[in-house]
Amino acid sequence: MIYKNLIRITAILFLFITPSLVQAQIGGLGFDLPHPKKYENRQLRSEKTGEKKFTIPRRFMQNTTTHYNFFFNANEKLKEVIARAKEAHTDDYTKLLSFYNYKLEGTAQYKNDLDSVIYKATAGILLHDLRSNWVDNLYLLMGEAYYLKKDFDSAYLTFQYLNYAFSPKEKDGYDKTIGSNSNEGGTAYSISTNEKTNIAKELLSRPPSRNESLVWQVKTFIANDELPEAAGLIQTLKYDPLFPKRLKPALDEAQAWYFYKQQAWDSTAAYLEKALDNTASKQETARWEYLIAQLNEATGKHETAKMFYERVIKHTIDPVMEVYAVLNSIRQNNGTDEKAVQDAVNALAKMGRRDKYIVYRDIIYFTAAQIELDRKHDSSAKVFLEKSIRYSVENPRQKSKSFLALADLDFAQRDFINAKRFYDSTDASIIAPEYLEAFKTRKNALTIIAAQQMVINRQDSLQRVAAMPEAERTAFIKKTLRQLRKQQGLKEDDQSFGTNNPGFPGSNNNVATDLFGSSTAKTDWYFSNVSLKSKGFTEFRSKWGNRPNADNWQRSAAIKQQGVPRNASDPNQAGGAAGGQSTYTEGVLSFESLRDKLPLSPEKLKASDDSILHARFELAKALQDHLEEYADAITAYEQLRSQFPGSVLEEQTLFNLYYCYKKIGNEQKMAEVKHLMDTRFGNSKLTGIIKNPVPTDTARKQEGTQLYDQVYNLFIEGRFDEAVAKKNAADSLYGKYYWTPQLLYIEAVYYVHQRADSAAKADLNSINNQYPNTPMAAKARALMDVLNRRAQIEDYLTKLQVERIKDDSTTAQPVATGRPLIQGPVVTTTAATGKDSLQAIKKDVTNNKPNPPKIIPDSLAAKKPVATVFVNEPDQPHYVVLVMDKVDPVYINEAKNAFTRYNKEKYYNQQIDVTPLALTDNTRFILMGTFNNSASALDYLDKARKLAPSEIIPWMPVPKYSFIIITSSNLDVLNNSKDVPAYKKFLIQHFKESFK
Repeated sequence: MIYKNLIRITAILFLFITPSLVQAQIGGLGFDLPHPKKYENRQLRSEKTGEKKFTIPRRFMQNTTTHYNFFFNANEKLKEVIARAKEAHTDDYTKLLSFYNYKLEGTAQYKNDLDSVIYKATAGILLHDLRSNWVDNLYLLMGEAYYLKKDFDSAYLTFQYLNYAFSPKEKDGYDKTIGSNSNEGGTAYSISTNEKTNIAKELLSRPPSRNESLVWQVKTFIANDELPEAAGLIQTLKYDPLFPKRLKPALDEAQAWYFYKQQAWDSTAAYLEKALDNTASKQETARWEYLIAQLNEATGKHETAKMFYERVIKHTIDPVMEVYAVLNSIRQNNGTDEKAVQDAVNALAKMGRRDKYIVYRDIIYFTAAQIELDRKHDSSAKVFLEKSIRYSVENPRQKSKSFLALADLDFAQRDFINAKRFYDSTDASIIAPEYLEAFKTRKNALTIIAAQQMVINRQDSLQRVAAMPEAERTAFIKKTLRQLRKQQGLKEDDQSFGTNNPGFPGSNNNVATDLFGSSTAKTDWYFSNVSLKSKGFTEFRSKWGNRPNADNWQRSAAIKQQGVPRNASDPNQAGGAAGGQSTYTEGVLSFESLRDKLPLSPEKLKASDDSILHARFELAKALQDHLEEYADAITAYEQLRSQFPGSVLEEQTLFNLYYCYKKIGNEQKMAEVKHLMDTRFGNSKLTGIIKNPVPTDTARKQEGTQLYDQVYNLFIEGRFDEAVAKKNAADSLYGKYYWTPQLLYIEAVYYVHQRADSAAKADLNSINNQYPNTPMAAKARALMDVLNRRAQIEDYLTKLQVERIKDDSTTAQPVATGRPLIQGPVVTTTAATGKDSLQAIKKDVTNNKPNPPKIIPDSLAAKKPVATVFVNEPDQPHYVVLVMDKVDPVYINEAKNAFTRYNKEKYYNQQIDVTPLALTDNTRFILMGTFNNSASALDYLDKARKLAPSEIIPWMPVPKYSFIIITSSNLDVLNNSKDVPAYKKFLIQHFKESFK
């Protein structure tokens, strides 16, 4: 104690003896505040600044009271607001983490506390001498409070004032120009304050807040989505020679957030790693390491991701984060190596058996199921999902995720009964808002479909049993009866109980029975009769098993059983009715009651067939109308026609078939169904509708078509936010009635570009299911294949090593090393341009010599004098050009890929390079060629122009593109004039037949 007091006394004496160490941070501050009339002759202490000398005792008192009465309390309250916002924040480790572990919406809720911080900071400034050491620190607190309130304008003004008021001054008090070399002398341009530190100053004072305010200004820009301003200030501070080293991690953090907002994951990971020293705790360090691992995984750097996940395991104190880190670390083996994938699945299965992870088994098995789903091992995925559900006791959200995954899997396999059960068990709160309506639609539709499917299964099973030989049928009924009685805890030979009264005492000729229906001549009270008690206990345990000593155990057990997956296709359930209930619930349970259910008479068989007929029709109609799964509806209708030819529902069935075939674009089948309708029901109303379609609600149809055309154009032009918003609004009005395969395809391309792979796959699957016979279906399947191999392709491109050709090289040669995973162009460099270009170097089979390098347009090569008029040179090499108007680069690249594939298929023996070129902001070219002369270019153009709308780029609206041919010299003229209409007139003048 004495030792501590000596230290305090020494520190105070040192403060008085060395005033130079605690010089006040004077920044040209002064206030002219209006006073209430009652206090108009009174001055605040801040207004008296400069009237008295700032002596050592005065300095000590001002610094002490400002620090501990105002700054300390305000700072603690600010920390408390952030801490409460962090406590309210919950991370979902299955998704990319947010950058910070709190949200500004959360801190803004504590408005009163933040106003209190601003009030205390203001009071601390106004009630004390402005030469105090803590004035700048109070301004920083004030700015931070405004920032946490999401009052970004006030925060910016506060930080900006701190920047100007406390900038370096001349000896006479005048301001120095910020950002000039007059601040520190020499030639260094700096906006920072030079922090001349020594040991005594670090111990006895807080660093000046002006430099920190510059970092907070960056964060304010980013939070307010003013990213260009943030980028400019970041670059200025990065190369500022006076910016203090202590704030470098804070600046790296701000820059990481800047890149995070732009979804530049690789740059975010790089700067966030540098900012790890700026975290407030070890747990926050682990959280950022988890985010770094996720970012590296997103960019295909699986080894780095695995390293950071392993660092998280060592550092985190959150068991949930640890489990997910372990899971994701194992998942990094999920690459192209099948053995590595299997090792990852085995590791997860082993992890699930360890006692250490018993609480997290549901998460572990769910992750294993996801890996199995990715590699199309559906049966194994089902097993893992069922385990996840079984072990999901205190994690209802995870349980719902597993139910949803099982439901989606069963729906994809067209097991509608089980899909319906699992969708019913899914909590809708886990569904993303944009998919909630589709989820509800599917769930409601499956209620109808599953009910009809159960009718079909039950009647089919009853008819199969009825068709058995009598002896075999009798044995089967007896076996089923024994099973049902055992399920209900009844004796095999006891015929006195129906299922309406199971397990209760009955009467048989007035013979006394015990609690379980056994006869007893004694009149002893049950609980006094040891024999009866022992027998009752044994029978109870055989029927119900070992039960806990708790209330409502039977009800609880029934509720839990609802979530246990069962095999709905088990023919031994429901008296042999596949997909039926597992217990008999109607009438008296006896041999006769079961036999009476069978369609043994012609009347009963007719009733059974009618049940199946109507159930099949209702099932198909629900698929058609509610789910719009036209291919499945067609299958169901065809099954109905095959099983019941000439039925009473044949006319309606054929009419619905015609509609479904029309929706998928199968004109051949439409013609066949129309012919059948005309032949069998020539004079019916439905046949008349097919022959002469009556326009229904023409105005609404036109309105819907126009609205979706607008959505289509918005997507093509790259106005994605508007397109998505307008499409959602249109869907709410029209459902999916006016969707086209082209619209779904371009939306899928957009989602691929946004890395929303699940949404893209949903659109592509819709094309394949609803429009299987259209040209878009083949393109959807091709894109789906590429999408499924995205990680493999990106991993290859990441590891691809490319060496540039030396400047004195005269021949372009492919020099990419490594074994390619996909066939395609390689990166080379040409001496003509000195730039990278994509060239497909093909070799001649006979002489094994590479083709000569492609001809580069003059507009893309070195500049040379450009002509000003177009010249007709039909014998010169020509390009065929796809001219696009207001088309987003996403779809320009897709068009380029489409023509590259077209050239490889149709012109495999020619080298036709495909090169994008931006003429203006709105007009983009794709150059193809070159061709030897105008005649060969026109031949290519005529064929491509005919196939473009149907095969090559059927997803792009025809008004958005056109074709021209052009020479290199004319391309230079056009690139200079930008006048495409003038060049098209030139083409019409010289090639009238091809450009009318």
